[in-house]
Amino acid sequence: MVLANGTEVDLGALGSAHVSSLLGQGGQGYVFEVRRPAGVPLALKWYKPDSATDVQFREIQQLVEFGSPHNRFLWPLSMARAGGFPGFGYVMHLRDGRFLELSYLLSNVDRDGTPLNVSFASTIELCRQLSFSFLRLHARGLCYRDISFGNVFFDPTNGDVLICDNDNVGVDNGTGRVLGTPYFMAPEVVSDASYATLPSTDTDRHSLAVLLFYSLFLGHPLEGALTDAGLRDASWLQTHFGTDAVFCMHPDDDRNRPPEIVRQYWEIYPPFLRELFVQAFVTGLTTPSARVTEGQWIKAMDRLRDGMATCRHCPTTNFWDPAAPERTCRSCGQPLTPPLTVRAGRRTLAVSPLLTLRADHLGSGVDDPRVLGRFRQHPEDAARWGLTNVSTVAWTVGYPDGQQVSLEPQRTVELVDGTRVRVPHQGRTAELVVRRPS
Repeated sequence: MVLANGTEVDLGALGSAHVSSLLGQGGQGYVFEVRRPAGVPLALKWYKPDSATDVQFREIQQLVEFGSPHNRFLWPLSMARAGGFPGFGYVMHLRDGRFLELSYLLSNVDRDGTPLNVSFASTIELCRQLSFSFLRLHARGLCYRDISFGNVFFDPTNGDVLICDNDNVGVDNGTGRVLGTPYFMAPEVVSDASYATLPSTDTDRHSLAVLLFYSLFLGHPLEGALTDAGLRDASWLQTHFGTDAVFCMHPDDDRNRPPEIVRQYWEIYPPFLRELFVQAFVTGLTTPSARVTEGQWIKAMDRLRDGMATCRHCPTTNFWDPAAPERTCRSCGQPLTPPLTVRAGRRTLAVSPLLTLRADHLGSGVDDPRVLGRFRQHPEDAARWGLTNVSTVAWTVGYPDGQQVSLEPQRTVELVDGTRVRVPHQGRTAELVVRRPS
């Protein structure tokens, strides 16, 4: 039942609110904006009668009690009732207008049809945030059940992520009524005609890998020459995404090669990333326990971003990796070796105009993309590089000759082989070591 504007809604511990406008509707219910006497407006999802079941109420109430695993989830904050109206709903924070549905990334256009031009850096940040968010969800003993385009939103300017429709989430205990969205569901769910195989953390990991592949390569990992034929009916879906799924970039089976754009992007990224996707969609298709974990994806995205660099001979963005020094620029064919590298813990950063020093460089497992330092070329000598401190505290810089200087905020020092930079951060000091690659 549609609630009229002005309808009073009881939000329990959050007090009362009044419906101010209808934002949209879907198969399960309606979404309204509601306003309270004090505090920010909220979004109310109000279930249609067929969906307002006792089971649904208990599941949403359980999510409210669990609390959000991360602020990137538009999580249920409180149950909602409306006097004189049967049924129920729940409230959550409103989605900021800067976030677009992830499908816009594939079409590369904004809502008004203008080009998006999403950078590699934003795409990688999107993938890292997705991986970290689902890591936090799974660590709470929960599974999402329906990871897909429709439930993930992103900011094209920086890759920030927002995950919606969290009433799909449930305890990972082999129960649940949501099987997922076609094309994102794990093969064991698709191929089970009895519908007895239910979503879990393992099936979430398949869906996450599909979403990451789409984001990085602009195509589906299981679509290609084989899926082009036949009527796209239930049998087609069960065959190509269930019983006989074939990874489009399978290293030993070229029957299902994808469109040219996917193959072009496949060549852009370094071998370590491609190997992870082979693990996800070759071994992982039939062995759920072998699927790539969220932690593996996070490390891969860090490594990918740390090696992102502008070619020293042309302006093309490439991905350098110390484990594959023979890689060359995808545009001009010149070697990708950076002028300097920075060692931050176990991570190796390629110095280039694209590199920034972020808070997540200063500790393992950190989910903090704040920029603390920027790398700059000398305006009159492109062979010389400097590091600018854009944090709020002074750093200590030590040079090979024994000289030490204090790098105050907004000041820049030159980097040479052997420079050591000590950065205070959250009660500890991280050391960066600058090297010239041999």
